[in-house]
Amino acid sequence: MSFPSLGFAAFFLILSLGWHLLPGKLKKPWLLLGCLVFYAQGGGLWLLLLMGETLAVWLLALAAEKGNWGKKRLWTALGLGLTLGGLVVFKYTRFFLRDLLGAYPAFLPTWVLPLGISFFSFTLAGYLFDVQKGKYPAEKNLLDFAIFVCFFPTLLSGPIERGNTLLPQIRDLPASGGEARRRGLLRFAWGLTKKLVAADTFSLYVDAAYADPSAVSGGAMLLAVILYSFQIYLDFSAYTDMASGCAGMLGFRLTENFSAPYLTLSVKDFWKKWHISLTSWFREYLYFPLGGSRKGKERTILNILIVFAVSGLWHGAAWTFLLWGLVNGLYQAAGMVTLPLRQKLWRRLGLGKKGKLLPIIRCILSFGFITASWILFRSETLGQAVYVVKHILLILRYGFGWDSLLSLIPLRQLRLIPLGLLPFVWEDVRIARGKPRLPALRNPFAFWGVMLLLMLTLAVFGVYGLGFDAKEFVYFQF
Repeated sequence: MSFPSLGFAAFFLILSLGWHLLPGKLKKPWLLLGCLVFYAQGGGLWLLLLMGETLAVWLLALAAEKGNWGKKRLWTALGLGLTLGGLVVFKYTRFFLRDLLGAYPAFLPTWVLPLGISFFSFTLAGYLFDVQKGKYPAEKNLLDFAIFVCFFPTLLSGPIERGNTLLPQIRDLPASGGEARRRGLLRFAWGLTKKLVAADTFSLYVDAAYADPSAVSGGAMLLAVILYSFQIYLDFSAYTDMASGCAGMLGFRLTENFSAPYLTLSVKDFWKKWHISLTSWFREYLYFPLGGSRKGKERTILNILIVFAVSGLWHGAAWTFLLWGLVNGLYQAAGMVTLPLRQKLWRRLGLGKKGKLLPIIRCILSFGFITASWILFRSETLGQAVYVVKHILLILRYGFGWDSLLSLIPLRQLRLIPLGLLPFVWEDVRIARGKPRLPALRNPFAFWGVMLLLMLTLAVFGVYGLGFDAKEFVYFQF
């Protein structure tokens, strides 16, 4: 059940009506029922896996909290083996056996990946880590814990919430007044516009180019690579907007997952502002236990590479994802090693720290490096990724190839590309300047005026129509 669908609109209307009208004692059971129905609609019988892991981790965390240090580690290890071990079995068995060992036994099933398993597995594992470390006590109420794990806005693609951020809200049932509902509705509408007007429009061009890179010019392929950078960001941040909007209309606050990542001045800073809930998860539960930056430069670089390799595999069981992660790790390692040389170069070029030109140059370079790495992320195979890079480099020999652009996407959609970017560039500029993501719009006339404008934008420029199947969010595949 995807957010941009009539089915979800009907589901959320029924859920929210029950949430606001039912007495306090029935609100939580009603919300949990809605979460399970939401997952079952897309996940089918994998709902049993979700419920089983939720119950097991709840019991194991309680046992770990009551046990001594040795037993605490044992119960935690069992819980981690269940959650992360299940993730490895379902997501990576085929990759390890077929791609690494060269054979996949016929008697093993080729199952479909359980919906959202990468996200709810990390939610459960993070909770176990936190309880073991004593950051907060294990949740005694199974109903509250089940809602925390199965909360429908975050269940399929995050943000990956922590127990100390979402559980207290579930426990105390936050008030969902009129202002909170309006703020949530505006956030949802903004994300829906971002998805259907910008991200899905860009995907028409990107998908056509990647379907057969040899059929387009190098210039057209370069534009597709650049547009994919915007597509994946707008697509994923649109999901976060809609998830936060749904949660906000019910009175809950979710972790922000993005903070103007393309306006950062280095790849290192990019990863502090992109998919924040995941990068902070890896930093706290993998990077720091490995030693972080406390054991010298060489060990720090090794730890960074390990974290990014695991992050790449988390995104998908394929060589392209593994290399994508390693490339981003190497970017950071190279940044550490070359920092003195770059500082000397900037000084010789007269680009001091207080100048306005240097931040612009660094921002463009950072975007360029990240965009280049997305080629591996988007390509189906390593061979395709190599071909795309070679094809783009042939611009130097054969020119840009402007005529090829119109063969991929109608002129109307091509013209929409800059228009689709402008509102969301404005949003990120606000965030980078420390302003709220969206204006408060407390005046009812201003609020409904903006809502009407967003609906008109969707009606005129959105990618939808009879027979149109809303394009799945990019991160649903993980």
